[in-house]
Amino acid sequence: MRKTFAAIAAFCALMTGAALMQLKLAVQEQADKVAALADQIHQDEESLRILEAEWAYLTSPQALQEQSIEFLALMPPTPRQVIETAKDIPMRRSDEVIREDSSVLLPTAQTPPEKPADNETNAKDKRKKAL
Repeated sequence: MRKTFAAIAAFCALMTGAALMQLKLAVQEQADKVAALADQIHQDEESLRILEAEWAYLTSPQALQEQSIEFLALMPPTPRQVIETAKDIPMRRSDEVIREDSSVLLPTAQTPPEKPADNETNAKDKRKKAL
């Protein structure tokens, strides 16, 4: 009985040791994954800081003004072009016609549309424009 008990105890000790070794390896593998993820998070945060700094520079008024002058040939407004109050905005003329289907609320013509004349006058006008 003693031999059987000793054999069972030795077998249990070996199995416990093997399970403990398996557990240790699994924990080390998970710790390596956590360390790799922490490194990736650190790299991503550093990239975000760099991108935010670049965005702040690119959207700064000085950089936008330089780019507009270089690429769009836009110049800063002159003092005459600056409107100080809403009362300085000119009112729309009453004879301006606005297309209802346009998506922009700007006048499309400065004068009211002409009334159609007879067919002969329209044909002559078209010939003149074609020449």
